[in-house]
Amino acid sequence: MRNAILAVLALAALVTSGVFFARVALPSRAGATIPGTPPVAAETTVTLAPVAEPVEPPAPSLPATLTVAAVGDMHFDRRVKELIEREGGLAPLKYVADRLSAVDIAVGNLESPLSNGGTPWPNKDVHFRGDPRGIEGLRASDFTFLSLANNHILDYGTEALVDTVSALDLAGIGYAGAGIDRAAAWKPAVATYGDTTVAFLSFSHILPAGFIATDSKAGLAPGRTDMSAVTEAIRTAKEEHDYVLVSFHWGVEYVDDANADQVRDARAAIDAGADMVLSHHPHVIQGIEFYNDGFIAYSLGDFVFDHYSRKTGEAFILEADLGPHGIANVRAAPVYLYSIGQPRIVTGSEATDILERLKRISGPHGTSVVIDDDVGQVLP
Repeated sequence: MRNAILAVLALAALVTSGVFFARVALPSRAGATIPGTPPVAAETTVTLAPVAEPVEPPAPSLPATLTVAAVGDMHFDRRVKELIEREGGLAPLKYVADRLSAVDIAVGNLESPLSNGGTPWPNKDVHFRGDPRGIEGLRASDFTFLSLANNHILDYGTEALVDTVSALDLAGIGYAGAGIDRAAAWKPAVATYGDTTVAFLSFSHILPAGFIATDSKAGLAPGRTDMSAVTEAIRTAKEEHDYVLVSFHWGVEYVDDANADQVRDARAAIDAGADMVLSHHPHVIQGIEFYNDGFIAYSLGDFVFDHYSRKTGEAFILEADLGPHGIANVRAAPVYLYSIGQPRIVTGSEATDILERLKRISGPHGTSVVIDDDVGQVLP
C-alpha cells in the first residue's frame, strides 16, 4: 500500500510540473484504491490529436491552347457546281482539305444554301443555290464552324435554308448566323475539347430586304442594325465558354481597306469578349490587326468562288494558336483560286505577290507580315 501511495504522489508532482506521458503504468493491480482518492485504473492512455497542416487550394486549370484555321467565302453554284458535276463533291476543296483538317478548329463562310429545292427570293438580282454534294468537301476538310449570316443564305427561301442546316447537322458541322427563327439565328455553335469550350457567333452587315430573322420567320442575325445586341450576345457567350469566335459579313466589295464601321464594330466585338473576329464579303482580302489580346481579319477574301480577275483569286488561310494568354503564332498561307473557284496553296512568286499585298494593306493597322518560306508570319 505504501508503494502505491508513493507512485500516486509522484504522478501528481509530474502533472503539476507540466511533464506528461502518453502512457502511464501503475504498479498496483487493477481495481486497487487508495483511501481519500478516486479510483485509478491500472493503465491510462492519452491520445494527442495531430496538428492539421494548412491545405493550399488547387490552382484553377487553364483552357487548352487550340489551333485555328479561317477562310472566307465559299459557294457551290455556277462554275463550282459544274466542277462538282464533273468530278464530285470533294473536288472544290480537294487541294486544301488536308491543311484545314490538320487544325483543331476550321472556320469559313457558307455563301450559298446547299439544296435542290426552294424558289428564288423576289426582287434580288443574284441568286446562289449550291450543289448539295458540296457538303462532302466541307466534311472532308473537317470544318468545325460555318457562318450562315450572309446575303445569299436565303436566296431560295426557307426550304433551301432548312435543307442546308439539315445537311450540316448530318455532317456534324456547327453553324451560326441563320435559322428558322431569331432564336436559332442568334444561337452560338459550340465545340468541346476536353474541358475547354469554344463558342461561334455569326452576323451580317449586308441585309437584303426580308432577310432578317424574326420570332416567327426564318432569316439571319443582323449586325450593323443591332450592334448592342451583338455585343451582348458576345458577352454572354464569353461568360459561358472559354473562347469566342465571331464572324461578320460586311464591307465594300472589291475594296482593299476596311471602312470605319468595320474597324469600330470589330473592336467592339473584341472588347465584348471575342477572341478572334473572322470576316468576309468584299471578295478581296483586307488588312489584319492585333487588338487588345484579340485578333481581327477584316476580310479573308473568297475561298471557293469562281471569279474573273487576278485580284479576286488571291486569298490566304489564316492560321493561329488560340490560348488562355491570347492569340499567338499567327500565319498566312497564301492561296490562289483558279477560275473555276478551286483554291490551291501557292509558292514562289505567286505566294510572294499575295503576301506582299497582305503586308501592304495590314501596315496601317500596325501589323507586320514577314515572308518566310512562302508563308507570312504575322506580328504586331
